[in-house]
Formats: sequence, C-alpha cells, structure tokens
Amino acid sequence: MKSPVSNESPKTPGTKRTDKETAMKIHALEETNEALKTLLARGEDDKKLMEDKIKSNVKELVLPYVDKLRLTGLTIEQQTYLEIIETTIKNVFSSFLQKITSKQYHFTPKEIQVATLIREGKTTKQIADIMKVTRSAIGLHRHHIRNKLGLGKAKVNLRSYLLSLQ
Repeated sequence: MKSPVSNESPKTPGTKRTDKETAMKIHALEETNEALKTLLARGEDDKKLMEDKIKSNVKELVLPYVDKLRLTGLTIEQQTYLEIIETTIKNVFSSFLQKITSKQYHFTPKEIQVATLIREGKTTKQIADIMKVTRSAIGLHRHHIRNKLGLGKAKVNLRSYLLSLQ
C-alpha cells in the first residue's frame, strides 16, 4: 500500500506569521460585522420609535381638530376633502403608502393620489370631481397605474389589487 502524500509544503516562519495575521484580520472583520449589525438594529428601533411618536402626536394633536372641523357645517365637497385628509393622515405610515410611493413603481404624484382614492372605494366620477379633472383623465391615470403594477389588461379589479398591497 502506498502512504498518503501531502501536497503541503513545510511551514516557514514567514508563512506562520502570515497565517496568524490573516486570522487576526478575520477576527477583526467578524467583530466589525457584529458591531455594524448592532448599529443597524438600533437604527431600525430608533426609526420605529420615531414613527410611533409621530403617529401618537398626529392622533392626539391633529385628528381632534379634524373632528371639530367636521362639525362646522361643511359643504358636501368640503366634507369629502376633509374625509380624504383624515384618511391620508391615518395612512401616512401604512405599508400601502410606502409601497405605492416606492421607486419600484415610478408612480407620479397624481397616480399616487388616484390609486389612494381608488383604494378608498371612490368611483372614477367621484375621483374626477375631487381632482377637478375629466373622467377620461382619471381613466388614463387608472390605465397607467394598471400598467405600472403589471396588471395590463388582466381581468383583475384594480381596487381589490390595491387593497391587497398591505
């Protein structure tokens, strides 16, 4: 039987030093990586804390005035705008708004506005009245929204799809 032959050359003092330096660098990188993970986690915690604080402030400081404004004898149009303002304020931190405003879809501000109103259950006519544009303009926005969402001519209800974006 043949004895196994090692392809490794004998370690010289120089290669031992290099191995030790490499091990030290790997250890330092691992420690740095752990420190970065900790910092990222803290950043996420701070972000969540800030969002919660803003939500709380809006709920306690802004929404009561929306409720008071509702009781001042507004016209139908003003009531509609107030309803939109209230819903938008409540949804500022929703995952839907974060998704719809992300760079992934490339929505224009008007398309975001139309998509939000569609999601709230407004009809094309109601949206056109709210935005002071024609129904065909809203139809065009709906078409662009469908295309950007990848729906194209699929037989999918746009409102249902927008509601599913949670």
